[in-house]
Amino acid sequence: MSDIDDLFENLGFGKMQYIISFCCFTLQLWITNEQLGFGVVVAGATCELHIDDERLAWLMAGNFAAQMISCYVWGELSDAYGRRKIILSAATTANCLSILSACMPEYWSFLAVRTMAGLFISGAVVCVMTYLGEFTKITLRPTVLNFMSYAIGISLIYVPSLAGGLLPLEIEPRPWRILLLSNQLPGIIGLTMLIFLPESPKYYLSVSEQEKALKVMERVCRMNKGKDVTLVSMGVSSLSQLRMRNKADNQRRWHDIKVLFARHGKIMLSFLFVVFSLSGLAFSLPFWMLRIRVLTAHEKEPQTMCDLLDGKSKEGGNRMVHKCHLDFDEMLDPIIHGCVVLSLFIVTSFLLIFLNRRMVIFVYIFIPILGSFALNFSKHPTLILISFFALMDPPMCSIRLCLSLLIDLVPTHLRGKAIALTVMMGRCGVLSASLYVGYTLRYNCYVTFNLFIVMLIICGILVYFLPEEYRMRSIAQ
Repeated sequence: MSDIDDLFENLGFGKMQYIISFCCFTLQLWITNEQLGFGVVVAGATCELHIDDERLAWLMAGNFAAQMISCYVWGELSDAYGRRKIILSAATTANCLSILSACMPEYWSFLAVRTMAGLFISGAVVCVMTYLGEFTKITLRPTVLNFMSYAIGISLIYVPSLAGGLLPLEIEPRPWRILLLSNQLPGIIGLTMLIFLPESPKYYLSVSEQEKALKVMERVCRMNKGKDVTLVSMGVSSLSQLRMRNKADNQRRWHDIKVLFARHGKIMLSFLFVVFSLSGLAFSLPFWMLRIRVLTAHEKEPQTMCDLLDGKSKEGGNRMVHKCHLDFDEMLDPIIHGCVVLSLFIVTSFLLIFLNRRMVIFVYIFIPILGSFALNFSKHPTLILISFFALMDPPMCSIRLCLSLLIDLVPTHLRGKAIALTVMMGRCGVLSASLYVGYTLRYNCYVTFNLFIVMLIICGILVYFLPEEYRMRSIAQ
């Protein structure tokens, strides 16, 4: 009986993994379009749908609350029915609902459909990394999953670039609706590819489907090594993996949660808080950065960001006045942001050659502490922009590294649940941060950003006490 990870090591990273990687890359591109690129869509829809700061906060909160609520359900279903099947069903539904949301005539129907889409897009969020990770040998897993994250940077360049050309146009349907429809194209491509790809063999082994697992690995073998090479020729007649689920526990799903926290409680609790905090910074602040930069554009007198916002709030009375017609100039900051994110993911790939993941995460927590502190006194628009990037982008990169550690740490039959719970807490962080910023930014801007420093310091302490990476690999599968 051959261990499946040893077999993946022998088969290497070949044609099958490249195809799966490209499929997951396009799906990640679509997911980012839906989550971060959606901020550009909202900026274009602000006046037509009458979206003020509170409405923006609830629009974000509704979508991410739906993701938070449904994350664990999708993780449970992915462990029971397979990663591929859940991605196909959940992402297809989310794609259709997003297309439908582009047709909504007013804010409340738009909010309702976007919230429904959030219930299903979390299925893809939970499963895409797990699906790719289970086809990748352990030694390459951090690098491959980080490479997939390049899609985040590309999305953050692609969406505002397209918006810069569309939003100034006076056409019907409105340009923001066309932009929202365009954001769905990568998802359609990825889902079409996924139809022809196999289920994770590790999932099949976790549910005692030995023959199906062998059939998938035979396909991987022939694609990677050539048609003349078979599992039999490599001396493989059956497969196994470490830490399999006991048959007696197959029908005791809540038992899995008990086992997960009993055996991996300290690690899980650390990751839950860290991902909660980092996700709040990484996925809620880009919405506010664009909104703040558009709001304070063309100011001649150098002021700190908080002084500018305070002045704008007083000028607009109880509500701040927002620009309705955006042009390419307003999209330059988001495009630069995308370039910074993509560059940072590329830098991460190089850092992983020399440093372990825990140390890279620690560095990426220290940088946003400096960025948040700098927002207190930076007056030059470029320095404010750099401070925002320092606060948002390193957490975005470190979240993927945290999840890759978690994939290595937990057994296959608990992996979907562990990722789902962590992603759920991340979405809770986005929801909390979006409401927190929406309701405090106009009243006490300095408190808004300095509280993030405290949370980041706690994250740094938790990451510092994570196990060394060699210990992770020693129990990985």
